Amino acid sequence: MTQTNLGSTPVVAAMRKWGVIFLAAGAVGLAATFAISGQQRFMADYLLGFWYFAGISVTMVFFSALQYLTRAGWSSAIRRIAENFSGFVPVIGIALIPIVADVLTGHGIYEWTHESAKTDPLLIKKEVYLNNTFFFVRLGLYALLWFAFVRYIVGNSVKQDTASDFRPSQKNWKRSAPWILLYAMTITFASFDLLMSLEPHWFSTIWGVYAFAGHFVAAIAIVTLATTSFYRAGYLREYITEEHFHDLGKLMFAFSVFWTYIAFSQYFIIWFANLPEETIYFTHRTQGGWEYFGAALVLLHFVIPFITLLRQDVKRKLTILRFAAVVILLSHFVDLAWIIMPAVGKVMAHGNPDHHSSFVFGWQEFTGVMFFGGVFLFLASRLFTSRNAVAVNDPLLHEAVEYTS
Repeated sequence: MTQTNLGSTPVVAAMRKWGVIFLAAGAVGLAATFAISGQQRFMADYLLGFWYFAGISVTMVFFSALQYLTRAGWSSAIRRIAENFSGFVPVIGIALIPIVADVLTGHGIYEWTHESAKTDPLLIKKEVYLNNTFFFVRLGLYALLWFAFVRYIVGNSVKQDTASDFRPSQKNWKRSAPWILLYAMTITFASFDLLMSLEPHWFSTIWGVYAFAGHFVAAIAIVTLATTSFYRAGYLREYITEEHFHDLGKLMFAFSVFWTYIAFSQYFIIWFANLPEETIYFTHRTQGGWEYFGAALVLLHFVIPFITLLRQDVKRKLTILRFAAVVILLSHFVDLAWIIMPAVGKVMAHGNPDHHSSFVFGWQEFTGVMFFGGVFLFLASRLFTSRNAVAVNDPLLHEAVEYTS
């Protein structure tokens, strides 16, 4: 069989090199943002990069657990690629420290932590949930559960490589269901706490599904880029067939449509009800320059992936798959910027004569994504070095090798 540990290959070497470059450039950029634009914009950019890659990393583990739950044979050839991109999950607890520090200052990006919240009737009612102590406990719980998620699901997957029987996989077949439920709950409440609470007067009961849909399609896009890169370089060709690329294309297509369905459902219900406390969220994001981001989302997150991946034959063409994956990753960035920056822009503009508009977007907004993108790639390169890129002893691997239409 072909080489399965790809740590010494040019693809992983490039991943490591660009990880270090992005990490260093992003760190310098974040420091410059703090020095030039202050704490609030620094934290907005930090949160943007953190949630982009934290959400994707945790969702990579969800993807693995989902394959075990369904006992999918086709994905056993690519499942380890997703698992190796979960290296950022164990350090999420450390990455949350600046967010905790920002909350403790009392004048950061979260309006509910400000002194003015103590006299706001609505925020007083929400204080039982939106208070520092409970907020920190929840963040710690997310980090702990996600760490356990990686340890047990990915840990058993790796153990299977050298096991003399199939017990590690059998354990995952049983444990994946409760872990997927925990993922659903934690990704939902984490999106409430880290994103939706930026505007504590507004809420959406569909928010958790919206966050999941964006992370899942972005995670599949990264798996697609990695898989096609290895395949183009001549690796894993005895494990990966055209059908795997076809299925990755189908997943990107389906979840681009799913994200659009959820996004439109959220917007349509709020538009139809026309309640001031609900419409304020979209009213703010359809004026002052933010309307262009909304239009870009329609184009990048739906129209281009839909048109590109609609035909069956194009899902087997690597160049087209890679183009669609890049567009999806760009659209995920635009989506999170459209969520985070208008909220923080309002906080920055409040009582500050230097900010006449809540439109805040520039080179600074790329620094957090570069920094965490570098961390994400560097940690993934380490896992590709220490582990196989294919679950070589998986009991269902033969189904992937023989996978044809």
